[in-house]
Amino acid sequence: MTEVTKAVDIENEIEWKEFLRNQYNLFFDHRFISYHKVFGKGINFHSLKFRDSDTGKIAAIMLGSEKQSGDGKVFVSCDGVSFAGFLWKKKSDLLNFIDVIGGFKEYLLNHDFDKCIIRTPPFIYNKSPNEESEYALLKSGFEVSSVSISNIIDLNEFEFMKISETKKRSIKKSQKDISVSIIDGELTQENFKTYYSILRDNRELKNVSPTHSFEELIYLKNTLPDEIILFEARIRGELAAICVLFSINKDIILNFYLAGSEQFKPEGAAEYILLKTIEWSKENGYRYYDIGTSDTNEGLISGLFAFKKKFLANGFLRKTYELKLKQ
Repeated sequence: MTEVTKAVDIENEIEWKEFLRNQYNLFFDHRFISYHKVFGKGINFHSLKFRDSDTGKIAAIMLGSEKQSGDGKVFVSCDGVSFAGFLWKKKSDLLNFIDVIGGFKEYLLNHDFDKCIIRTPPFIYNKSPNEESEYALLKSGFEVSSVSISNIIDLNEFEFMKISETKKRSIKKSQKDISVSIIDGELTQENFKTYYSILRDNRELKNVSPTHSFEELIYLKNTLPDEIILFEARIRGELAAICVLFSINKDIILNFYLAGSEQFKPEGAAEYILLKTIEWSKENGYRYYDIGTSDTNEGLISGLFAFKKKFLANGFLRKTYELKLKQ
């Protein structure tokens, strides 16, 4: 049996912190989540601990949020982060998953939720990659309501010589003019202004805005200096491209932002900084490098997907599960 309790304040929840110490995930870290409160995002967080009633130990945690919509009272895991769902204790298996999900459904019904939405990372994010937890969700009544495809590199298999011949030639041609470095030290509005302008201008060309504002990204980097890594590429001293990596845990690094200046696009600054961040991640012991999604609600962005495939990045699904609790 599983007992479910709501974590009142994860910043001061000793059990939450202890659980994360053993199976860290950036998106469950209160230091990351805190920016929503600092910048008044208005997210009603509703995060849960799942306890094995026999052993008294935490079997899983879930970062969740509660909102009202046309479907009524909805539990979402989770607004404010790329994906969430259950964060499982190491060595959990299918029987544990089924038991915890059963307790979760009971909790949702007892708290009068009408619907549940769970946004999960690709299954390869699991410490032991398998699809047992997804099987448990499906057999418990959840349905896959949407999918997105993310390109992930197995860093154990990555070598520069294995990438596409055309990409190798273009990188070799451009690398003599490009310098790539990590931005260390505390960020300020002054020293981050040009960096963020590259990101903003790049996104405006695609008719979108960066997920994080100028001030939010400064806050996150200064709050999580080791988990958020900033790279810059310069050509003849001018900023030509940027890359922001999120260290999800010691095995997985997520390329959250990659953007180049239109001025230097012909010189290949964006693809070169991508290569150098992949190589840096491999050198620093990560297993997987997630370049991010290659689609929108309208469908696959074929050119973006093809670009990532040239760097040996295979496609893995991010799935959204839904459960209607009331008919």
